[in-house]
Amino acid sequence: MTKRPGSFLLVVVGIAILICGCVVSPRRNSVNRGSTGKLYVVTAGSILRFGGALQATANVTPEATITGSQTQISAPQRILLDVPNNRLLVANQGGASILVFLNASAISGNVGPQAALTSTGNMLAPVDLAIDTTTGRDLLFVADGQNVLVFSAQSTLSGNLNNAPVRIINFSFPIGAILLDVANDRMFVADSAGNAINILPHASTANGAAAGVTIISGTSTLLQRPSGLALDTNGRLIVSNLTGPTITIFPSSVIPAGGNVAPVASLAGSNTRLTAPGQMVFNSSAGSSGELYVADNLAASILIFLNPGSFSLNDNLTPTRTITGSNTGLTTVNGVALDTTR
Repeated sequence: MTKRPGSFLLVVVGIAILICGCVVSPRRNSVNRGSTGKLYVVTAGSILRFGGALQATANVTPEATITGSQTQISAPQRILLDVPNNRLLVANQGGASILVFLNASAISGNVGPQAALTSTGNMLAPVDLAIDTTTGRDLLFVADGQNVLVFSAQSTLSGNLNNAPVRIINFSFPIGAILLDVANDRMFVADSAGNAINILPHASTANGAAAGVTIISGTSTLLQRPSGLALDTNGRLIVSNLTGPTITIFPSSVIPAGGNVAPVASLAGSNTRLTAPGQMVFNSSAGSSGELYVADNLAASILIFLNPGSFSLNDNLTPTRTITGSNTGLTTVNGVALDTTR
């Protein structure tokens, strides 16, 4: 059989196209495509949502900005993500309220919250919040001044509400941050002025003056204006310190007893890019020992450190990733939340 001279060439070209796939494929946008996760960051008057959060780095553009008069957002502070229900809760200091946004992974622009919770005479300037979704509890905890306000039925909050707390837990210092350890029914409370972490047992039923508290404090702790709290997969307590600035990590063994105990690991030094670290969120699904996201206000950045379990004392480590730059929309950074499932 006689072969046409061009046939062999066409076959070769076709095979090459099938192998490399790049000749006929459209050019892909390299920013966050093919990755997963949603990262939420609070600025002075808005909430930014970044797609591809598990890989996002450098000067990336947010996929959505939640801002405008209908949002009721005013001087927002810390945020909390209820991942299973796709809800975003905001400590809305300027509005003396807690805002709840539904369908958090999809909303954008000037959208109203599902709920705006106020409490006349009680909620004045909320800075942080936590929820307990345990069956039979369903509680919202709000740090405000020297008090933690406890509200019931947090999962069904809807509309403009002016509710009295079911309980008020009193501390003797202005609260810088709170973290709820639901599994052990205890709450970590940052005393920024006193360079201490208070550990409150029986958080779900505590009422009035905080009782049975143990305290991590003293010169050995290296705590300096603690501002953010997180727990890693091994139950170690991670604390961000505004002065230094540093990140300190305490073993789980010190948590029940407290005391003047030294951290087992810490981040410090110019390579860390820490300037004013605040709220943190821990991603247990990354690396061999997780990944730590740090909201840094003065750096206008999200600093991401891989494998905190491998840190040692005074590690001057460079972040594995840093989200920063003019495209990000980050100016001040007050809070951070992460959804690894979407």
